[in-house]
Amino acid sequence: MKLLIVESKAKAKTIQKYLGKTFIVRACNGHIQDLPTGKHKEARKAMWASKADALPEPPWDYTQRAKKTVDKLVKDASENNVDEILLATDPDREGEFIAWRLQELLGGIAPCKRIVFHEITKPAIEAALEKAAEIDYNLVDAAKVRRFMDRLVGYLTSNFARSWRLKSMGRVQTPTLGFVVDKELEREAFIPTPYFAVKVESEGLTFNARFHESDENDAWRDREGKFDASRTNDADLANECFSALKDSDSLNLSEVKVSTYSRKPQPPFTTDALLQAAGSRWSGWTPKRVMRVASELYNAGHITYIRTDSTRTSTSARESMRTFIETEWGTDHLGKGVMGKKTDAAQDAHEAIRPTRPEIIAPPGIGTDDLTLYQLIWARFAGSPMNKSEYQRRGLPPTVAGFSKTLRGTYSWRTPPGWEAAYANVPTTS
Repeated sequence: MKLLIVESKAKAKTIQKYLGKTFIVRACNGHIQDLPTGKHKEARKAMWASKADALPEPPWDYTQRAKKTVDKLVKDASENNVDEILLATDPDREGEFIAWRLQELLGGIAPCKRIVFHEITKPAIEAALEKAAEIDYNLVDAAKVRRFMDRLVGYLTSNFARSWRLKSMGRVQTPTLGFVVDKELEREAFIPTPYFAVKVESEGLTFNARFHESDENDAWRDREGKFDASRTNDADLANECFSALKDSDSLNLSEVKVSTYSRKPQPPFTTDALLQAAGSRWSGWTPKRVMRVASELYNAGHITYIRTDSTRTSTSARESMRTFIETEWGTDHLGKGVMGKKTDAAQDAHEAIRPTRPEIIAPPGIGTDDLTLYQLIWARFAGSPMNKSEYQRRGLPPTVAGFSKTLRGTYSWRTPPGWEAAYANVPTTS
């Protein structure tokens, strides 16, 4: 009998179904041990290394309710004669740290191995079991440093801040607050550039007065020098246009300018891209709500790991999606595929967020929020290997009696839908 330990109960329930009766799958519910609090007599001393090139080796205390969890794991392992313990905590620094602490506490019962997977599907779990390995102590050290920084910087500076009746401080929130403050100071220092603009609506279209060409000396430009033909500094010119439109009952159109343009697909979601897309598409989808729903989808095995800065996806997943697209829409919808640019700061430790089964557009039996977010994730991944969306555009430059310059309006419509066909089932409101 083997004991496999994951972080969440929902994930444990899903994996138990895949592995059957030869495995016991249990959850540790996240961190089980952490740095000692100030009540610990060695807490302060333990924060400092004895050597310049070494990390501190503090004692580790149980987190709240974790002792009962560990005792239950020990009991389950002993009663079922477990001969191997598989540590399947999350595939990140914190997960590696949790696996290390579990090994320290449970290693005397049975040998421990570390397994890592990025999606909760039966093939992914089976592949991970075949590649069981040792704990990555470089990741463990990275997690330790993060906790030391939290304690040394966050605790001390928070105490200082509270003495001034300010909010707490920390490794993440304080630099983030600094970014917000910098932007606010930039906003306060901004001096707007005044301008005049005139527009008119006719036959369902909006037309803007085109006051200047870019080579004219009096053309309007913003503080960065960007030209905008629909803006002018000349109040008399704007009033002339407004009066002409007010006095006229028609626009005179003598030509139509024909053009085309296209829109490229976007790469599969990173975590921050998912937060931005959901938040901008649907009112009320806060980052907290998005991550809660995404976590539910991941634990149920519907999507890959949700904390990632990569747009990379597995070859097998891309091939499965291309096969689905070919069957659903035809080969003419397939393109070269698109991936985002990898930055030097990106860890690229995990795949992009994508559906684990590309052929499933709407998993049965899931809640409304889960389905809404899943379909957005599915559409983004489905669209990434598809062709550009093509558009026809008609430029309409009418004139009006009493005004020497033209107006400008455009009308566009999509021809081949390309990648946007994948978004047919994604709700526009939620």
